[in-house]
Amino acid sequence: MLAAVLLAAGEANRMGQLKQIMPWKEGRTLLQASLDNLLACSEIRGPVRVVIGAEAEKVRPVLAHYSDSRLELRENPDYQQGMLSSIKTGLEVMPRAVDGFFIALADQPLIPPAVYCRMSRAFSQESKKIVVPTYRSRRGHPVLLDRCFLEEIMAMPDRQGGLRPLVDRYRELLLLLNLEEPGIIIDLDNTADYKYYRRRAHE
Repeated sequence: MLAAVLLAAGEANRMGQLKQIMPWKEGRTLLQASLDNLLACSEIRGPVRVVIGAEAEKVRPVLAHYSDSRLELRENPDYQQGMLSSIKTGLEVMPRAVDGFFIALADQPLIPPAVYCRMSRAFSQESKKIVVPTYRSRRGHPVLLDRCFLEEIMAMPDRQGGLRPLVDRYRELLLLLNLEEPGIIIDLDNTADYKYYRRRAHE
């Protein structure tokens, strides 16, 4: 069984405003669009945990209407310590039935459900323990990891950043999955990118 952690705790300093609740398309926010794509993959049968932090009181209502039983909300009080602290918050007390988990970002609404499904199938069919999608040789997100890394991730120092050091340490266990989906390398960090890709999403 696969689970997922969707990181939505950051302060979005480069954007200049809380991007989790910025409008995206068809009345959905950036966070909702990213979450909807993740939930649309039926191969993710375990918990889908959204980790919030910065201005949590504004983000929480965006998720209030969801009825999907997989969805769980986690709040990281230490979100200012960095991304890894939010990853740990999402991974705490993961059910034993979970074989692997996605780490996904809330500011990537251009990742279609098919990416999660393709990665899920590759994880179950191949002998690798880490699946990272690539687009034209560039690594992207989400990342899919075997539960065997749980203990090591929880022991990593928060200030280390993300999971790239761990992925690089286990290259022999890594599957780079080539996909023709540019959305895996597009995250909306600034206003110019947000306006450009939102306009394209409406075309």
